[in-house]
Amino acid sequence: MATDAPSRLLSESTTPVARRLFLIWQNPESRQFIRVGVLSELVDGRYAFEYVPGAADVAGFHPLTQFPDLDRAYVSTGLPAFFVNRLMSRRRESFPAYLHSLGVDSAESDTPMELLARTGGPRATDTFHLVDDLAPGPDGTVISRFLVSGVRHVDGDGALLSCLHEGQRLRLRPEPTNEVNERAQLICVDSGEPVGYVPDWLLADLEDLQARASSLDIFAERVTPDAQPHLRLLCRIEARIAER
Repeated sequence: MATDAPSRLLSESTTPVARRLFLIWQNPESRQFIRVGVLSELVDGRYAFEYVPGAADVAGFHPLTQFPDLDRAYVSTGLPAFFVNRLMSRRRESFPAYLHSLGVDSAESDTPMELLARTGGPRATDTFHLVDDLAPGPDGTVISRFLVSGVRHVDGDGALLSCLHEGQRLRLRPEPTNEVNERAQLICVDSGEPVGYVPDWLLADLEDLQARASSLDIFAERVTPDAQPHLRLLCRIEARIAER
């Protein structure tokens, strides 16, 4: 991986950013999810990673081996290996089915940044996830997608999931009595029956979007009942940010 400008902060760069994802770290002791970095795709096709201000003060967090300096932006011609390793290999036989479950049906959406945004880039070997930048576009709209968590536990026999149709509007319902996470939000059908959860690592950003948005809707974008549990339901967020 060629690194072009490791010593310059991205905020000082003149190259515009095309897409941003936030790196979320879960403290293994407190279980708290904390934003620690930003992965950016630049309009010229390069990638950049830098830590957010205050990352050095996060208790228990240490800089990544590939990005040891907390005060630098790492700009590269290719996606850094730390993030490549969070994508399924295209050589795997199941890769086409994987793309289908993610609602990726065109070359336009088949990009590393989009795949990372939709899956969160989880790995069994660490507690990092990636979250889409839920900033509005020029028209004030926010559109993002995520895989629903806990489908196997909430809808054990798959009865509700099998009745969902793509494009169906779903509802968010807080679950403050949740013993694992009092901030948990269920994803429910119109009757109020749950089909799964918003991923824990997405909750803080979604809550912030809910506070800012004049409207926010959740839709079932891809329903794949026979897929692995974590790939069975892809949801789409559509929100509008009111002008101030």
